[in-house]
Amino acid sequence: MGINSQEVSYGFGQMGSIHVIGENAIVPSSAAVSDTKPNKAVFVAITFLEDTKFHNSADGLIPEIAQLYPSSVGTGADIDDSDGAAVGTEIFPKGMTIYGRWTGFKLAEGRVIAYIGY
Repeated sequence: MGINSQEVSYGFGQMGSIHVIGENAIVPSSAAVSDTKPNKAVFVAITFLEDTKFHNSADGLIPEIAQLYPSSVGTGADIDDSDGAAVGTEIFPKGMTIYGRWTGFKLAEGRVIAYIGY
């Protein structure tokens, strides 16, 4: 038997999705969230339709909170393999899906589907 819960549904991207091509900065619309949860929308998953790079800037991929690395370096806002290098140096391959909680992103190249939750 499955769980029929709005809380679970919203947390797994069932508030909708967007197809993104190009270099515009993207943020989830608060209109995607019900009136009882205003301004809480985040992206909860991103699926890569082509090999993709995020923009090499602070708005490349913006986590809801700072991410903790499994090292002694501490926290940072970038996804990378070197504890803080710019996200724009990483290529995310076609077919990969990443899960998390992001308040926005900007692509440098590629194409994605971003799933909205809260």
